[in-house]
Amino acid sequence: MIQFERQEKIIAILERKKSASVRELSRELFTSEASIRRDIEALENRGLVKRVYGGVLLSRYQNGSVPIDLRDGDHSAAKEEIARRAAELVQDGDTIFLDASSTVRRMMKYLGRRKHLKIITHNLKIFEEYGGSNFELFCTGGTYSTVEQTLVGPAAEAYLRAVSADLLFFSSQAITEEGEITDSSEDETSLRRIMIARSARQYFLCDDSKIGERRMFSVCHKNDITDVVCNVPLPWEAD
Repeated sequence: MIQFERQEKIIAILERKKSASVRELSRELFTSEASIRRDIEALENRGLVKRVYGGVLLSRYQNGSVPIDLRDGDHSAAKEEIARRAAELVQDGDTIFLDASSTVRRMMKYLGRRKHLKIITHNLKIFEEYGGSNFELFCTGGTYSTVEQTLVGPAAEAYLRAVSADLLFFSSQAITEEGEITDSSEDETSLRRIMIARSARQYFLCDDSKIGERRMFSVCHKNDITDVVCNVPLPWEAD
């Protein structure tokens, strides 16, 4: 298959799936990952695609929600450090909200020594990966989002308004240098706002790639929450 044909097929796949990893494209087109990366670079130079989170999107989707499977591999070391530090803030017997972000989900592996935890989440991957643990897990219910693999919508929001938690751990796609936390998902933003209101302490988990960025929907300001957990010093800490 010549390069032009391969690139056209990549576009066709992304039209159908909206996003894909390099490995997925390599398998589907029977082409090496190195060749796929060169094709993606050429397509990005033409403004047709955008490389994000270990994969690629059509450019017109770049401000939308990125599938969780693509987000998982991005900035992995930083996310692990942040998740470990965040887990240290949890005490035995706490009730905690966990949102749908990949960084927050990584906390679960560091919570194994905690006792009598109650975890409230709309993140279905937590149930898939940790359903057999000794945690007491509570599911919000709601409408299934295939992109995020979460439950969202009015039913999830109603559940969250009827409960409360000691701590909230959440993330999003962006935080400005002034401290405004934003995201491109309206559904996730709505749920996070409720969890912020229904928790005693709130921690925003943020790797350095999100600093200085802004998305469409405003979640909150850093002054509205307890603290930001990041792998690098934050802009306002240098003052």
